[in-house]
Amino acid sequence: MRVYLLLALLLWCNGMVWALGDELPKVEAGVPRELAVWRKERYRAVKYALRLIIMPNAEMLEGELKINVTLDGPPAPVILDWRTNARPGEREAKVWDWRVNGQETGKVTEQNEHLVIPQEFVKTGENEIRVQFASPIGASGRAVTRYRDREDGAEYLYTLFVPSDASTTFPCFDQPDLKARFTLETIAPDGWKVITNTEAAEIAPSGNEKLYRVRFQETAPISTYVFAFAAGPFAEISDAGEEEKGRKGEGENSGQAPSSKFQAPPMRIFARKSRLERARKEAMEVFRLNRAALQYFNGYFGQFFPFPKYDLIIVPEFAYGGMEHAGATFLREEAILFPSEPTANDLFSRAELMFHEAAHQWFGDLVTMKWFDDLWLKEGFATFMAYKAAEQVLPQYNAWKAFYQRAKPLAYLTDVTKGTTPVYQEIPNLSAAKSAYGNIVYRKAPSFLRQAEFYLGADKFQEAVKQFLLAHAQDNAGWSDLVTQFEKASGLKLDKWADAWVKRRGVARIKTTWLNPGMKKDFEDFPKTISFTQTDTLNESGVWPMRLQAVFIYDKGDKPETHTITFDEKGQAKGIPNVNPYRYLRRLQYVFANAGDYGYGLFPLDERSRAFVLANFSQINDDFLRAQLWGSLWDSARDAELAPADYLELALKNVAAEKDEVTAQAILGRAQTAFNRYLSDEQQKTFAPRLEGLLFERMQKAETLGLRITYWRAFQSVASTEAGRATLKKMLRGEMTLPGLTLRSRDKFDLITILTARGDTEAPALLEAQAKADASDDGRRYAYAAAAARPEAATKEKYFAAYLNDKELPESWIEASFGPFNNPRQAALTLPYLEPALKSLPQHKRARKIFFVNGWLAAFIGGQCSVDAQTAVNKFLEQEKTLDRDLRLKVLEAVDGLNRCVRIRAKYTAVPSDNKQPQKTKPRR
Repeated sequence: MRVYLLLALLLWCNGMVWALGDELPKVEAGVPRELAVWRKERYRAVKYALRLIIMPNAEMLEGELKINVTLDGPPAPVILDWRTNARPGEREAKVWDWRVNGQETGKVTEQNEHLVIPQEFVKTGENEIRVQFASPIGASGRAVTRYRDREDGAEYLYTLFVPSDASTTFPCFDQPDLKARFTLETIAPDGWKVITNTEAAEIAPSGNEKLYRVRFQETAPISTYVFAFAAGPFAEISDAGEEEKGRKGEGENSGQAPSSKFQAPPMRIFARKSRLERARKEAMEVFRLNRAALQYFNGYFGQFFPFPKYDLIIVPEFAYGGMEHAGATFLREEAILFPSEPTANDLFSRAELMFHEAAHQWFGDLVTMKWFDDLWLKEGFATFMAYKAAEQVLPQYNAWKAFYQRAKPLAYLTDVTKGTTPVYQEIPNLSAAKSAYGNIVYRKAPSFLRQAEFYLGADKFQEAVKQFLLAHAQDNAGWSDLVTQFEKASGLKLDKWADAWVKRRGVARIKTTWLNPGMKKDFEDFPKTISFTQTDTLNESGVWPMRLQAVFIYDKGDKPETHTITFDEKGQAKGIPNVNPYRYLRRLQYVFANAGDYGYGLFPLDERSRAFVLANFSQINDDFLRAQLWGSLWDSARDAELAPADYLELALKNVAAEKDEVTAQAILGRAQTAFNRYLSDEQQKTFAPRLEGLLFERMQKAETLGLRITYWRAFQSVASTEAGRATLKKMLRGEMTLPGLTLRSRDKFDLITILTARGDTEAPALLEAQAKADASDDGRRYAYAAAAARPEAATKEKYFAAYLNDKELPESWIEASFGPFNNPRQAALTLPYLEPALKSLPQHKRARKIFFVNGWLAAFIGGQCSVDAQTAVNKFLEQEKTLDRDLRLKVLEAVDGLNRCVRIRAKYTAVPSDNKQPQKTKPRR
């Protein structure tokens, strides 16, 4: 008995056990999975009531918090998440005045970013916890961010809690599977608007004539990362007139709606005051697109919009393109209110972003992943559904062709590298959740879903999605729950299929081979059959069950034949037809294994097909197939199988025939990479006059304004001759114009950035003049980025020091400038900063937002193409034994492009002998 009492006393004092024999998980920093599982098993019916005092110029956000949480089992300690890491010179977050179930207590302890309420204050059933808190407001990188508009002095605050930063603002259970109902009350300055997930329930005086009080309605159950608020003198635009059309059920959405009438939620746009005029110009189209997307999702998912209203808050210098807070999506200002005259590609990008965030209201907010290792489940579906919506709402864009050109290349860019990951990424602690964000979840996951739809059948796929949402509405789910619905809908056993796609990293390479030629002498060129074989680009013996649509192209005038090819779980291809060379004496010209782009993989043309396509590209009439062939040839160029000069030559001859702006931009983007990164200096000098000449001619005479702008942007990127730079300066001074285009401030800064990087002697004066002409916040950011391109050692030293040490430098300014800082033409100047840039990665991972590290690496490694740079990166990877796995993988991903650049230059360096007509380069022996 004495031993028992002593043990119980020790356990009680240490707060490590809530009942005999039932240990608490180790209270580690961050949100470890073990703790999250423990809490999910014990806590439920969570509610947060927040009362916030929002004051102008305040360094801290002060508030009161009431938490209700129910424990069905024996009383147990309540463990809240609370991170207070203050920066130098910053006041530290604090909590005080604890009251638990009506009792005052000073026994709440802080342990490794958590607050532990002893079990002596906790009871079985519902518990009420009250506390006051104060947390920092920052100009950059904080969960509560301040933006000050220098045009009119207005101040704006907004939150960004994803993936687990709510706990840096107020104590909470900061894990996605402990959904809660939130009630927000604010005291804010008169003239400010506060926007959150729900509508206001009560607006009243606060007792101070300069302040007013708003109490908002309670939310549905949502995760902490999708709770949000924004405050400031926002301008408001309502969809009142257009909204009624939606509420009256205009358009039945192809009979898919869950009822006979579509009901659009109330919608508003909020923008900073100084951008009201621009916002009004865009509002009608933004509302139209948003309403049409919601109508489509309403029908496809079989469920109405899951929240009572849907606001779009346009946030200046927002860290991401958008964030899907339930009922209140935040969107980056530049993505909605274009700083330059938009092309069709820009307009599609805006629509895709809006559709993506709208889809999240179902996939992410209504049904939320259990843990961030299933991040793809919401992000992949949101992207996939964005293109599904675009297919219906914007048929003129050919959405799946755009998907092939915009999403697939980014997925492959990562998935062929040693730094890639599976779609499902094991995350032991939410402090590492940022590592899951990138091309795999945003680009590969929707590519897999497109393959899944083709593999299962569109009707069965949609039925599974509907049942998944129905079964888990206002709850959490994992990817296995989705697979269960796929199996029910299709009647197939899909565990091995799903594991291959979700848990295996890498990408397949599908090789096409012509077999059994020479049946007769007269027909020695004919194959008897074609074979398709699958290999793993990483040589890790991966196999992906896949269904493809192969196309066989014969002589002109003959109808192409398509055949469905299925790779089974062992990688064996089935459904391959025999090719009959005798029928009508047809000659098979080329084969492509992925017509329609249903498959996910690299699909290089075999040598015979590639030779024909290169020689006869202008004869290919199918727009989608032609876009895929452009992509396949570029993959061959990146794999050093096709000389970059040959790809560039093909572009020079054929790009003018492309009338689709998305396709033209994709081709020109690759041509710019080939010219700026892969060609030798001598090859650049040879190609430059022809390339600049074509682009100049097309930017003047192309059929649409969007195409002219597309060619104009490409011209800026490659303008390297004296004549090319002179053209840029003439445009800048207004001495030359493009039909239909008026240069905006952003355009002028872009031109100056290019001239600065080229070392043009007039660039400093031009930059000074433009900075004076546009002293707005945007103008100051553009000017800062442009100056980073100066080819001077002192400039590089100054900027790099600021990147690491200037705590007041906004993250958006760093992101805008590290590209110009690392201009490939200045690789010798920036090489000394490569190693310190790599060593700073842990610092950036801790302090910066989700995508910052990806951009940092892409800039500092992507600006190099030399053996010396390779050596520096390899040395870093070898020496930094303690570098965490996530950062190591990101470095390996980024260095792949550097390795390819070095390999391509080493193989293709011959200088064309004829200055007027470059010859095909030959490999160096």
